[in-house]
Amino acid sequence: MLENGSSSLSVYITGADSVLGYEVIKQLVARGHRVAGSSSGLDSATLIRQNGGLPVYNDLFRSGEIAGVLKMVSADVVINLATQGINGLPMQTTDWDYYTRLVSQGTAALVEAAKSTGVKFIVHTSFSFLYGDAHGESVDESASLSSSDPLFKAGVQAERAVLNSDIPGVVLRAGYVYGPDDHFAAIRDALVGGKSLLLGEDNTVANWIYVSDLASAVVLAVESQPAGEVFNITDDHPVSIAAFADHFAADLGIGQSSRRRLPSFASSILVNKTHMALLNASAKAKNDKAKSQLGWKLKFPNQKQGIEQVLLTWRAHEVATP
Repeated sequence: MLENGSSSLSVYITGADSVLGYEVIKQLVARGHRVAGSSSGLDSATLIRQNGGLPVYNDLFRSGEIAGVLKMVSADVVINLATQGINGLPMQTTDWDYYTRLVSQGTAALVEAAKSTGVKFIVHTSFSFLYGDAHGESVDESASLSSSDPLFKAGVQAERAVLNSDIPGVVLRAGYVYGPDDHFAAIRDALVGGKSLLLGEDNTVANWIYVSDLASAVVLAVESQPAGEVFNITDDHPVSIAAFADHFAADLGIGQSSRRRLPSFASSILVNKTHMALLNASAKAKNDKAKSQLGWKLKFPNQKQGIEQVLLTWRAHEVATP
């Protein structure tokens, strides 16, 4: 039995080969659980092992391959983290079509595999941007979701696939995830290099979450298993994407970030529609329910503290690397 009275669980994670995945693995293993995570190659497999997990290899679109892994590790719980590959500060180079398929088809494959192998609970990570344009107003988990874009529609379908499954599950709607990962490093390099970023308008509001705070919410959901519930997992300080990038640029010591503003007729031609839908989404997701029902606590309640932690982590790595 664990400290909180729960039994040790066997957990399988999609998208384990990410900074978020490594953090979830580390926290679960520290609490006495056994963890297997999907890996895309030798380097990520090594990092999964270093954090205490078992790397496994399977196609995230093939339910049969996933089922084989779930049987091999006798999985009690599955965590769908692969969806979060899309959930960082929006970049124009993102393969939106691939991730749209991964969110919808990948989640469906995971649910199907779980049904056939005796899995007892599903933790699905979703997105706070699914609230779409609420004109910057505060929203809780009962607010309507947007299906105006293929990615948004896929996100809504994925949530329904989990919540309407025969297997109990929970949905965690995460703010944009940031931390010391390659995606955030690419933002840093673009800002330092003086490249223009399409960041949207100052009057839109986005939600944010530091990677380890999202991981702690995932671990709480694994252990408490609040079936049928939806939780917003965001920090306490929603701000526009442009404001977030400006703050990051200031902490890097390079002043205000370079912004690209396009007239509406140009943006409809030159910018991917999904990217524009994300930039136009504007809602303040309330996180009270996660705090009260999950007992979740933020270590980094605002971006100032989170970005400082990212920079500290990078500097520590630079010192440790010859």
